[in-house]
Amino acid sequence: MAIRNLDDLSVFLKVVDYGCFSAAARVLDLAPATVSKQIARMEQALGARLFERSTRQLRITDEGRAVAERARPALALLDEAADVARQGAQTLTGMLRVTAPVAVGVRYLAPVIAAFRERHPQVGFDLQLSDHVVDLYDSDIDLAVRAGPLADSRLVSRKLADTRRILVAAPGYLQRREAPSHPRELPQHKCLLFAYPGLRQHRWTLKQRGRGGKTEMVDIVSDLRSDNGDAVRAWSVAGMGITLRKTWDIHAELCDGRLVRVLLESESTPSTISIVRVRRDPLPRRIGAFVDFLVEQWRTAPWES
Repeated sequence: MAIRNLDDLSVFLKVVDYGCFSAAARVLDLAPATVSKQIARMEQALGARLFERSTRQLRITDEGRAVAERARPALALLDEAADVARQGAQTLTGMLRVTAPVAVGVRYLAPVIAAFRERHPQVGFDLQLSDHVVDLYDSDIDLAVRAGPLADSRLVSRKLADTRRILVAAPGYLQRREAPSHPRELPQHKCLLFAYPGLRQHRWTLKQRGRGGKTEMVDIVSDLRSDNGDAVRAWSVAGMGITLRKTWDIHAELCDGRLVRVLLESESTPSTISIVRVRRDPLPRRIGAFVDFLVEQWRTAPWES
């Protein structure tokens, strides 16, 4: 049997996103029993269990994950077709769901979205900011801004700009402590770390600027660390220590003097910032149009000006 009710499919994806029937029901303004009935109807039509149920949790099965992975782009294309039919081929419509690191999202991506929305007022945005990497195959995210090498070769990527990681501290901290003259002196200082489970930046790799510059790897031990870039930046401005941050994160603070460079000749290797997405064919026009617009807006990286 095949799935005949697209509404059931939409409800199923909400359950996947929110992890339980009751939460999906609240978002959809439905009774939990109705959601449960629709999932059961899908399972009967497919002849497969989509979720493992227990009194404490709901866990998606491998079959359910496979259905979700294929259903998202299919429903998105149906929405796109309906929008084109209603508005005409020249009008961009629909929702764009975008994720990005907090600092780049607030400071640089949000203004680009505002400018794009000015041109295309019928395109909506759901901007989700997190310093953690979001799994694009297990969510309904259309686009993600990522920095550094891409671990998943299945994703379609397009380069936006480059960014560097540089050492910074508040002037007040450097008044109390003599600035280091060599990377090897960093462990003698208070250092601030950005870290979360699966990512620990306790080893700072610094290269001397210029051709043939020597690379130094410095192990940092710190009792001040956070999984949120805003917190690390705030600690830096408060004079709590030296930190290694991307230029996009501390550009404004460098410009107004709240932070200054430390070890001017040492910085990490530049990394590429990309916009990535799951492969979809055909690609909804609003996604392609926004990517083109973002590439043009960041032709000169705003955090390097």
